[in-house]
Amino acid sequence: MQSTVYKQYALRMLSGKWGISILVVLAVMVVQAMITTRLDFTSSDPGVLFSSIGLLYAATVLLAPIELGKNWVFLQVAKDEKPSFGLLFEAFGSLKEYMRSVTYYALFYLGLNVLMLLLIVPGVWFYLTYRMAPFIMRDHPEMTAIDAMRESRYLMKGKKGTMLKLFASFIGWYALVLLTSGLAYIFVTPYLQTALSGLYLELKASYNAKQPVG
Repeated sequence: MQSTVYKQYALRMLSGKWGISILVVLAVMVVQAMITTRLDFTSSDPGVLFSSIGLLYAATVLLAPIELGKNWVFLQVAKDEKPSFGLLFEAFGSLKEYMRSVTYYALFYLGLNVLMLLLIVPGVWFYLTYRMAPFIMRDHPEMTAIDAMRESRYLMKGKKGTMLKLFASFIGWYALVLLTSGLAYIFVTPYLQTALSGLYLELKASYNAKQPVG
C-alpha cells in the first residue's frame, strides 16, 4: 500500500481529535524541554560534556513511560477510539508498565546509537525493525518489552521498505517545521504518528490472517 493511503487514513482518523492530539504533543515537548535546557554539548569542559550525556540517557530512561504513552494515544486515534490524555502517563501507574517502558527504550536507544556510530544503514534497519514494539505492548499487555521487540521483528519482516517510504513522504512536512521555526511540529507529529499507527494496524491484521487457526 502506498504512503498516501496511510496519510489519508491518518487525516480521516484525526478529524475531530486534533485538539487532544496537539495537547499531547505539547505536553511531551514541555517535559522534554525541561531536560534538554540543562544539557550542554558545546562545552569544552569534559566534565560538563559527560554530565550532559549522562543526563540525556537518564532522562531517556526516566521519561520512557511518557514516550510510550504518546505512541498509545495515537494508536487510539488510529483505531478511531476517543483518545485519552491520561494515557500519556499511564505507564507510571504500575511498576510492570514502568519497567516495560524503561526496558524497551533503554534497549532501543542503546542499540540504535551503537549501530548509528558504526554505519547509518544498520542503525536505520534497527529502528525500522523494532519501531512497532510500543504499539504491540499496548495490544499485548502480557508481553515483556523483549517479547514485543521480537514480535515487532516478525511483523516488520519484508515491510521495512514500506515504513521507510512512509517516513520519506514526510520530508516536505519536516521542511515546513524548519521554515516555521518548529511551530508546524505540533501538527506534523500527530499526522505522522497516526499514519504510523495505521501502518501498524494493517501489518498486524495481515500478520494475524496468516497465522494458523487453533
